[in-house]
Amino acid sequence: MKNYERAAVSELRVFSGISKQSKKILVNKRDFYSLSYRYCGKAQIKSEETEFVSEAGSITFMPKNIAYETQIIEETQITAIHFKLNRDIDFRNPSTISVSDKGITLLFEKLTQGAVPESPVDFSQMAVFYELLSRLEALELMKNNEHIPKKISLARKYMLEKFSDPYFSIDTLADTLGISGSYLRREFSRAYGKSPISFLRELRTGNAKGLLQSSELSIAEIAEQSGFSSASYFIQVFHKTVGCSPAKYRQETKIIF
Repeated sequence: MKNYERAAVSELRVFSGISKQSKKILVNKRDFYSLSYRYCGKAQIKSEETEFVSEAGSITFMPKNIAYETQIIEETQITAIHFKLNRDIDFRNPSTISVSDKGITLLFEKLTQGAVPESPVDFSQMAVFYELLSRLEALELMKNNEHIPKKISLARKYMLEKFSDPYFSIDTLADTLGISGSYLRREFSRAYGKSPISFLRELRTGNAKGLLQSSELSIAEIAEQSGFSSASYFIQVFHKTVGCSPAKYRQETKIIF
């Protein structure tokens, strides 16, 4: 989950079943995301973007609005989770990942046992699902970090911890780590697909969005708590990034408790 503007689950449905060997089936675009755990069997999945085989012990992710072909190669048993989010996030491609963490398997089983398909919202199910997403995110980060230089993954960790400090900058980060700014920018972009300054601005802007939606803090206070050096700079960056002023964003997205 590389987009740090978080989204909330607004609808959740859980299904389980056994499917026999079959020919290719076309699945049309759907208005929800899907996660499925395969207990046994094998299936081939193909979309315009990618093609892969999902095997026993693996989790398959399908984004919303993606048409794809699937073929059951060996009789298979799965638990499938269909879910919607309160805002779209940047999940573009179908994918599969092998899982050896027994805890993740148990979470799928727990979701299956408590499933009530006709009920789109169940808070106990939601809690289990959030725990599942958290474990999957941690697994993804661990796998990604295996090929990332230690100081670059540490740079990301520092940014997550210190983004709200207006005196924290990419240059001071490089000095803290004992590396050059050019090395940090090059290797961070290579590892995470974006420059460190872009990542830092995403963190600060994302934090500001949350405060605009859920607090009565002034624009200046939100700028300070999100790591911007001044309210005017915050407004400038926010408008450029989001496409509207902080005040307008608050007016359109304010959460009423």
